Amino acid sequence: MTRRGGAMLLAAVALGVWGWRAHWPELWGLGAGAAALVLLALLFTARSPRGTVAVDQSSVRVVRGQPASVGLSLDVRGPRRWSRVVEGPAAKPLRSSRLPRLGADGRSSLRMPLDTSRRGQRPVGPYSVVHSDPWGVVRRVVASAEGGTLTVQPRTFQVRRSVTAAFEAGDSDAASRRSGDQHFHALRDYVLGDEPRSVHWRSSARAGKLVVRQQVSAASTGTTVVLDVDGSAYANGSKFGSSWDDELFESAVEVAASLVASQLGRTEQVHLVTTGRAASVTSASVGAANALLDVLSAVQAVPPAETAPDELPAVVRRTRAAHTIVVTSRPGHRTLPALRRLVQAGRTTVVSVGPVGLVDVPGARLVSVARPADLGTV
Repeated sequence: MTRRGGAMLLAAVALGVWGWRAHWPELWGLGAGAAALVLLALLFTARSPRGTVAVDQSSVRVVRGQPASVGLSLDVRGPRRWSRVVEGPAAKPLRSSRLPRLGADGRSSLRMPLDTSRRGQRPVGPYSVVHSDPWGVVRRVVASAEGGTLTVQPRTFQVRRSVTAAFEAGDSDAASRRSGDQHFHALRDYVLGDEPRSVHWRSSARAGKLVVRQQVSAASTGTTVVLDVDGSAYANGSKFGSSWDDELFESAVEVAASLVASQLGRTEQVHLVTTGRAASVTSASVGAANALLDVLSAVQAVPPAETAPDELPAVVRRTRAAHTIVVTSRPGHRTLPALRRLVQAGRTTVVSVGPVGLVDVPGARLVSVARPADLGTV
């Protein structure tokens, strides 16, 4: 019996006693009617069906906004008139559906719709076959099954070749080098810890300070995509104050996903990293885009205090990728210096998402994208 049924039975007894003692037949009759309704519900559900329910697929992966459903295999025998299939707790189901008709083998199947309007990874289910009366007085769980995991990936859009055309020359140059060699890239100021043999003495004498030769790996042919997760970079900029724009961040995620999918079609390996604190590097080869898209499905914007852009140059350097693409909107004051150091380390493209225009990062290739769909036209 449900809480509603128990409360109704207690109310019936209380009204009956009150009406009997007060010689108030209307109250006594109202209590008798409520008790009769509870008894009628018990009669309706006296014979409960028996059966099983199973989830056909424990893990579902879908693109945001596309329709999706999970399949259930049902085998329910007995009275089915007041039985339903529910998702979530039987007392507070997220959604429910009537039992389908039995097939020729005595079994049936049902597809329960899934909500794909929000990107992310979340559990679905559990699913239960519930037998109850029309008034919700009695409820019995006939069979139940654990659900699974729903992964809603960001949408991807076609990327025009001009966005990544600047990288093609770098690919051919890197491919012509011998694997394992280190090649001269640029001169930079000496910092404590640099090897003395890397000091360029002739240039140091002209500059009046120690400068060293910066080397790059000849085997670098991949691409590293960096997503800025600093929530302050995605402010709406209204005149009454600024706040994080969730849709602007979603657009940045979709731009990063589109670039990841596009680059995997033209390079051997793509790495994905965020500006979050202690962010890890996720790598994938051609044909394994889901590994990166699954990471992007769960990424969220965080406060500036939870980011560590200072770590970004070192993290990107460990990927040994020839190219770096940074996806952001309006980078914060802590992120801009990190982007400038990335430019000094190698080829860098900064993709600015939203109506803010180009970001001022000297030496980087700058691309402005108002919305993800514009990747096919820029």
